Amino acid sequence: MKVCFFSPTAYAYFRPDASTWAGGAEMQQVLVARRMLEKGIEVSFIVGDHGQAEVETAGGVTLIRSFTPFAGNRKLRFLPDMLSIRRAMRIADADVYNQRSTSFFTGQMAWFAARLGRAFTFSVGIDYNVYPDCQGLLPRPLAALYRWGIRRADAVIAQTEAQQALMAANFGRDIELIRNGVPFPSEPEQAPPAAPEDPPMFLWVGRSRWTKRPELLVELARRIPQARFVFICSRAADDDYHRSVIDAVRATPNVRHIEFVPPDEIDAYYRRAYALINTSSMEGFPNTYLHAWAHGAPVLTLEIDPDGAISRYGLGLVGGTLEGLAAAVRRLLGDPDLRARLSRNAASYVRVHHDIADRGDDYIRLFERIVARRRANARP
Repeated sequence: MKVCFFSPTAYAYFRPDASTWAGGAEMQQVLVARRMLEKGIEVSFIVGDHGQAEVETAGGVTLIRSFTPFAGNRKLRFLPDMLSIRRAMRIADADVYNQRSTSFFTGQMAWFAARLGRAFTFSVGIDYNVYPDCQGLLPRPLAALYRWGIRRADAVIAQTEAQQALMAANFGRDIELIRNGVPFPSEPEQAPPAAPEDPPMFLWVGRSRWTKRPELLVELARRIPQARFVFICSRAADDDYHRSVIDAVRATPNVRHIEFVPPDEIDAYYRRAYALINTSSMEGFPNTYLHAWAHGAPVLTLEIDPDGAISRYGLGLVGGTLEGLAAAVRRLLGDPDLRARLSRNAASYVRVHHDIADRGDDYIRLFERIVARRRANARP
């Protein structure tokens, strides 16, 4: 079986010296791909154009160049970008193509896969993927193409039970549930000490996208001057917004800004964190949660609690409001026993539900069923 992942912004996971874009959707595809490689499956990625050769290999994965992400006017580039994807899909010659989260090219990818006689699968990333109009974030023609692609996909995969239910209701089709996965340290770790650093370090990881609301981290830090915050925030597409956030961070003495950390170095920060902070208004199932929990760091979130896991299993605290989030930070600072208990819960939960070996195998079994079904239907 040959599997190809469409991920134009995943190049940093293979060539961190050439790109500084890192995101959860890309990370999940890379982790699943690595598990597939371990099982002897041939894997390729359709990545962005960073001036590299049209086809290259990294870590056993074939990388196929397509278009340059975020370059120029997206409407004017639509047709040439689409043609570059079609060319890349032909080069990949995969049995199954997988797209995750980005809904801009879903209909086109489904069409190209059908023309090639191959399977197309879509993995839900952010929650707006479950709505037929992507909550107004796509122009109407592209929203129509998105709906067509979802209905024509050989499988649609949700991250959470809530996504699965909404997707099934909104699109009228069966939806698979495969939770996100995460690798664990090679040696099982004890729960981190109550105060890993003095003063304790609270971590925020993401991009300067408006849905992440990074400016709220600055406001949170100002309300709790006795705490220390590390703010790993790379630029998204809006230079002015990013600049305004970073200017505010530089004026806040208890916040340290780091522009970009290569994916293979980020776990060092999770390991040192007293807790992970999330200020987003919209997510899917944040990969940052999984990495934090794998290292025993609880999550303090403003509102994102996928399937109620944080509240149900005691994996952190949900603030509800900015003042509620500030109260959660103060509570954790003043109660080391609570922090230790949440840490143990988090490490236990993530190993049971989100082991990448198990979740990667779920993808393998699903793709094998799809390929077998297609081959059976193709017989005279």
